[in-house]
Amino acid sequence: MKNITEQEARAILSRRGHKNIVTVTFPKGHVVDTHEHPFDADFVVVSGSMKLVVADKEYNLTPGNEFQLGAGIQHSELMGEDGVILVSARPETTEH
Repeated sequence: MKNITEQEARAILSRRGHKNIVTVTFPKGHVVDTHEHPFDADFVVVSGSMKLVVADKEYNLTPGNEFQLGAGIQHSELMGEDGVILVSARPETTEH
Protein backbone atom coordinates (compact mmCIF):
# COMPACT_ATOMS: atom_id res chain seq x y z
CA MET A 1 0.00 0.00 0.00
CA LYS A 2 1.38 3.37 -1.01
CA ASN A 3 0.59 6.56 0.87
CA ILE A 4 -0.61 9.33 -1.42
CA THR A 5 -2.10 12.71 -0.67
CA GLU A 6 -5.09 14.26 -2.37
CA GLN A 7 -2.78 16.92 -3.80
CA GLU A 8 -0.47 14.27 -5.28
CA ALA A 9 -3.46 12.47 -6.83
CA ARG A 10 -4.73 15.74 -8.33
CA ALA A 11 -1.26 16.40 -9.76
CA ILE A 12 -1.21 12.95 -11.44
CA LEU A 13 -4.56 13.60 -13.13
CA SER A 14 -3.62 17.17 -14.02
CA ARG A 15 -0.44 15.93 -15.77
CA ARG A 16 -2.71 13.75 -17.91
CA GLY A 17 -4.47 16.89 -19.11
CA HIS A 18 -7.57 16.70 -16.90
CA LYS A 19 -9.00 20.01 -15.74
CA ASN A 20 -12.20 19.02 -13.88
CA ILE A 21 -10.84 17.00 -10.95
CA VAL A 22 -13.02 16.13 -7.94
CA THR A 23 -12.62 14.26 -4.67
CA VAL A 24 -15.23 11.54 -4.11
CA THR A 25 -15.93 9.73 -0.81
CA PHE A 26 -17.91 6.50 -0.41
CA PRO A 27 -18.79 4.94 2.98
CA LYS A 28 -17.67 1.46 4.02
CA GLY A 29 -19.50 -1.40 2.37
CA HIS A 30 -21.19 0.90 -0.16
CA VAL A 31 -22.09 -0.94 -3.36
CA VAL A 32 -22.54 0.60 -6.79
CA ASP A 33 -24.32 -2.00 -8.92
CA THR A 34 -23.36 -2.64 -12.52
CA HIS A 35 -23.43 0.59 -14.51
CA GLU A 36 -21.51 2.48 -17.16
CA HIS A 37 -20.48 6.07 -17.75
CA PRO A 38 -20.87 8.04 -20.99
CA PHE A 39 -17.30 9.30 -20.44
CA ASP A 40 -13.85 7.86 -19.77
CA ALA A 41 -13.10 7.42 -16.07
CA ASP A 42 -9.66 8.15 -14.65
CA PHE A 43 -9.08 8.09 -10.88
CA VAL A 44 -6.54 7.62 -8.10
CA VAL A 45 -7.34 6.01 -4.72
CA VAL A 46 -6.21 8.23 -1.82
CA SER A 47 -7.40 6.21 1.20
CA GLY A 48 -9.42 3.12 2.01
CA SER A 49 -10.05 0.39 -0.52
CA MET A 50 -12.49 -0.76 -3.15
CA LYS A 51 -13.12 -3.68 -5.44
CA LEU A 52 -13.86 -2.79 -9.05
CA VAL A 53 -15.39 -5.54 -11.19
CA VAL A 54 -15.11 -5.24 -14.96
CA ALA A 55 -16.48 -8.20 -16.96
CA ASP A 56 -15.06 -11.23 -15.14
CA LYS A 57 -12.02 -9.41 -13.68
CA GLU A 58 -11.77 -8.06 -10.14
CA TYR A 59 -9.40 -5.25 -9.22
CA ASN A 60 -8.66 -4.66 -5.53
CA LEU A 61 -7.62 -1.02 -5.34
CA THR A 62 -5.80 0.60 -2.41
CA PRO A 63 -4.10 3.97 -1.83
CA GLY A 64 -1.86 4.97 -4.72
CA ASN A 65 -3.61 2.70 -7.22
CA GLU A 66 -4.76 4.38 -10.42
CA PHE A 67 -7.44 3.14 -12.78
CA GLN A 68 -8.62 4.17 -16.21
CA LEU A 69 -11.88 2.89 -17.66
CA GLY A 70 -13.23 3.69 -21.10
CA ALA A 71 -16.66 5.17 -21.72
CA GLY A 72 -19.50 2.66 -21.99
CA ILE A 73 -17.71 -0.16 -20.13
CA GLN A 74 -20.00 -1.84 -17.61
CA HIS A 75 -18.57 -2.24 -14.13
CA SER A 76 -19.57 -2.46 -10.47
CA GLU A 77 -17.91 -1.18 -7.31
CA LEU A 78 -17.76 -2.43 -3.72
CA MET A 79 -16.17 -0.21 -1.08
CA GLY A 80 -13.95 -1.75 1.59
CA GLU A 81 -14.16 -1.78 5.39
CA ASP A 82 -12.86 1.79 5.68
CA GLY A 83 -14.80 3.16 2.73
CA VAL A 84 -12.77 4.91 0.04
CA ILE A 85 -11.65 8.39 -0.91
CA LEU A 86 -10.61 8.83 -4.50
CA VAL A 87 -9.69 11.70 -6.76
CA SER A 88 -11.42 11.48 -10.11
CA ALA A 89 -11.24 13.32 -13.41
CA ARG A 90 -14.63 14.27 -14.84
CA PRO A 91 -15.64 15.71 -18.19
CA GLU A 92 -15.88 19.49 -18.17
CA THR A 93 -19.67 19.31 -18.45
CA THR A 94 -20.17 16.89 -15.52
CA GLU A 95 -21.16 18.54 -12.26
CA HIS A 96 -21.09 15.46 -9.98
